[in-house]
Amino acid sequence: MKQAAQDTGEAVNSAIAEFVRMPFTPASDLAEIGLDSLSVIRIVADVLPDADQEIDAAELADLRTVGQFQDWLSARVAAGSAR
Repeated sequence: MKQAAQDTGEAVNSAIAEFVRMPFTPASDLAEIGLDSLSVIRIVADVLPDADQEIDAAELADLRTVGQFQDWLSARVAAGSAR
């Protein structure tokens, strides 16, 4: 399970790197590195293995840092894999 979380974290980092041109860490603020809501949705769509998986927009809107985003997305990937 730890490997899957690490793989998801790397996938999120790779996807983020496609949208931003500055260094970032798990503590980086999503807005400060230039990620808007559309970019976040596009990253989610790229990383989630199940295109039909429902996303709670309120949960997504509450995410502020890269680390929170990684954790949230890792949980969604795990939930989609458990199906």
